[in-house]
Amino acid sequence: MNLSKLFLAFLFFVSVVSIAQQKKYITYTVKEGETIKSIAKEFDLSTRDLLKLNPDISRKPDAETVIIVPNKNFGKSIIVNEVQPIKDSDLYEVLPKETIYGISKKFNISISDLIKANPGLEDGLKIGMKLNIPGKEPKDSLVNSEYILHTVAKDNTIYNLTRKYDVTEAELLKLNPELKEGLKLGMILKIAKIKSEEVIVKVPLFNGGNNNHINESFGVNFKEKAFLNKDLNVIFLLPYQLNKLNDSIVSSIFNRNNLTNVAADFHMGALMAIDSLKQKGMHVKVQFFDSENSLTKLQSLVNKVNFNNADVVIGPLFFDKAEWLSKHIKTPIITPFFSKNQDSYGAENLIKASPKEALVEDKLITYLERTYNGENIIVINDGKTESQSALWRVVNKLKDFDDIKEVSVIKPDKGYISGGRISEKLLSSAKNWIFLISEDNVTTASTINNLKGLADKFDIHLISLDKGKNFDGVDNNYLGQLNFTYPTAEFFNMSSSLIKNFFTKFQKENNAIPSDYAIRGFDVTYDVLIRLASFETLEEGFKAGKSVRVSSSFNYAKKSSGSFENNGIYVVQYTKELVPLILQ
Repeated sequence: MNLSKLFLAFLFFVSVVSIAQQKKYITYTVKEGETIKSIAKEFDLSTRDLLKLNPDISRKPDAETVIIVPNKNFGKSIIVNEVQPIKDSDLYEVLPKETIYGISKKFNISISDLIKANPGLEDGLKIGMKLNIPGKEPKDSLVNSEYILHTVAKDNTIYNLTRKYDVTEAELLKLNPELKEGLKLGMILKIAKIKSEEVIVKVPLFNGGNNNHINESFGVNFKEKAFLNKDLNVIFLLPYQLNKLNDSIVSSIFNRNNLTNVAADFHMGALMAIDSLKQKGMHVKVQFFDSENSLTKLQSLVNKVNFNNADVVIGPLFFDKAEWLSKHIKTPIITPFFSKNQDSYGAENLIKASPKEALVEDKLITYLERTYNGENIIVINDGKTESQSALWRVVNKLKDFDDIKEVSVIKPDKGYISGGRISEKLLSSAKNWIFLISEDNVTTASTINNLKGLADKFDIHLISLDKGKNFDGVDNNYLGQLNFTYPTAEFFNMSSSLIKNFFTKFQKENNAIPSDYAIRGFDVTYDVLIRLASFETLEEGFKAGKSVRVSSSFNYAKKSSGSFENNGIYVVQYTKELVPLILQ
């Protein structure tokens, strides 16, 4: 096998790996002249079994169609290296002009092993960085075992990880002693040993004991009334980028935000949604194509594929590509992800499945105005130039509330906000709304430290426009004490049995915990297709009301351009019991 084929096999493998977790199936792009029979032979399975994995694919699929095939590496050991403390003198210091590729060649190790030994490389190689080189003398004793792994992300806490994976805090600490120093963004945790391919389901996956599909209890105002005799034709355009076979792709593939990983995870979530709908009796024909994140490739696909025969196109992921496509086909195009520039795109057949940024703020302000009942309002700001626009925009909106008495604004004095300046503004006779308008870590930390010492004496509700990176180091227990409230477009509550069951089913089918992109793939696909199936036209489906899926809320509104945009926003409040409340 030549080098390019070896790399292609490697790329297929890593494109669907969530950190170090293997999945049963991977994506494969059909080449010119290939048939289901020839592909089945290459992957050592029967034609019938391959067709079961891809029930809507013909025996002679079009070139560039993306299908699902077995992962040849599935079932092989997942190695986690527990390395004894390494002396600084045993580390390798990165020199100017060195690259990950060059260092891997220098020590005759693979790029993947180098990155596994040094998770910090996911953020890039830096001069002077000290690396642990696997196999470099002196060799450390290694303990090899098989674990489910989790990479710590924004909003993770030890509490919600124990709920998510059904483990105890003591079990996590035993496997990850470094947790005693707290969770850190990007930290890779061992959750539990992988026992076997089978996952024991302790509760029925869904209502009625039918654990094959997601049912209508995910919906809110929107009522599912699927026409089971209605045939749906769906096309996905995702940037698998399987055409880019170079070292930079290999290096970046271990960044879970890499486009190839995003596309593969979204694909898996979409397949789970389609399977759920088919279990309800829905007829869905699906085609996946690699958009390569390229206008040239889109032009080629438009010339080869009859898009106007499709009921809906999901993707491309980027608005500039989706806008170009909207001018060349008439079919509705779903853009599944948010973009700061999405307001500048307004084609009639371009559907925005993520709310715009300004709407998130408006949703919070509207909620506060509706519930305002004489609360004492204090706005804390970092005084930085970049936050002043948001500060005075919010203050002016708050002052427009009926019967508003006063809005106090506190900014740092000589770079510091003392607890006394906050406490002198608090009232013991009323609720105190503390609005934090800042993305600054120091201002956020000092505000919360001051407020948590006052929470026993005053009724405090901390409010923010977002739970951004400035909250990453904040203990959620403190946020619960302060009734922390914020708006968000995506949120899931792991105490919900429906959400737990979704995670269980996904893990059973893919041998991996669903990433945010996989969840998004499920949510967007399920919601769009069930609306299509429930009404004669997609427009009627969009007008049929609000729905809530695994993490997203969908509430479409028609714009003056004729297109639809999702206005679904949550307003979330933490509680002292750390059970989040959806306020709106």
